[in-house]
Amino acid sequence: MIETNRKRQMTRMIKDNNSVLILVALLAICFLFVDGYTNGFYNVLVYSSIYGAVCIGLGIVMITGNIDLSVGFIAGVCGIAVVIAFNAVYAATGSAALALVVGIFAAFACGALLGFINGFVIAKVGVSPLIATIATNYIFKGLAFYFAKASYAPTSPDIVKVFAKTQLFGLRWLTPSVILFFVLIGVVAFWMHKTRFGNNLYIVGDNPEAAAFSGISVSKTVLLAYVICGLFAALCGFLMVSFDGYAIYTQGNALSTFPISCCVIGGIKMAGGKGTAIHILLGVLIMRAISTMMSVLFLSTDMVNLITGILLIVVLVIDRFTSTKEAE
Repeated sequence: MIETNRKRQMTRMIKDNNSVLILVALLAICFLFVDGYTNGFYNVLVYSSIYGAVCIGLGIVMITGNIDLSVGFIAGVCGIAVVIAFNAVYAATGSAALALVVGIFAAFACGALLGFINGFVIAKVGVSPLIATIATNYIFKGLAFYFAKASYAPTSPDIVKVFAKTQLFGLRWLTPSVILFFVLIGVVAFWMHKTRFGNNLYIVGDNPEAAAFSGISVSKTVLLAYVICGLFAALCGFLMVSFDGYAIYTQGNALSTFPISCCVIGGIKMAGGKGTAIHILLGVLIMRAISTMMSVLFLSTDMVNLITGILLIVVLVIDRFTSTKEAE
């Protein structure tokens, strides 16, 4: 009996932490067998910091048992909001620092609003999260196209680029955005496990009916999760502008499936109720390691899309299989 329990605990530990094994094996293969990967590895950390925030937000929503397919264009619209606000304030005051602060606040206000729209339609109106966020994805994409059909740059781009382009101590992989990303992972990990609202996310995702009976407002929890997701998408939008030096409607395209892939392969269950900020971090690093490998190998865009699509199907099948086993 004791031996059986030990085997079950070992199996569960491996299953819960398989993303660690995947990342270690993947990096070992890349460093040993892919020429030039060592020189390009800094891109894994830099790009993870740029796009990682949106994955954190989506992971929070997925823990509640919901989904958001519009996060990419929420980030895109928020990036455009940064440039619009920045240019307006800079033209009026001539202060780049003030313009940057206002631009960042504009992005967060936009992200909170768009996240609230998603959350209200899903949590209060009762529309399926899949259908609702497909619809809002088209709406947000239309907004991005309307305001930034061509590249739309800040009037004084240097100060905007500080967050994503500054190399600290001369190290290409160490930027303010990288530091910010890892700090956010730590803060979110603490918040999700040491606060009442963070625990409510898991309870709602695991069993909404039981959560309601225990006095938790399921609709309010889900609504706030979407607002938080919008805020993290806004941060991603700002960092994309900081990295690229401009906003353009196509920036949201890069985040159509990437956040979902990161969350699922990292260990966030689409059924809800399971996953941590560390799982999100591992998923982001795994996906960026794969993307960097494909870039180093100079694979064509079509081949990259093919591999990414196959990978997404594989991780969804794995998620379905492991969720079913746990339910049994």
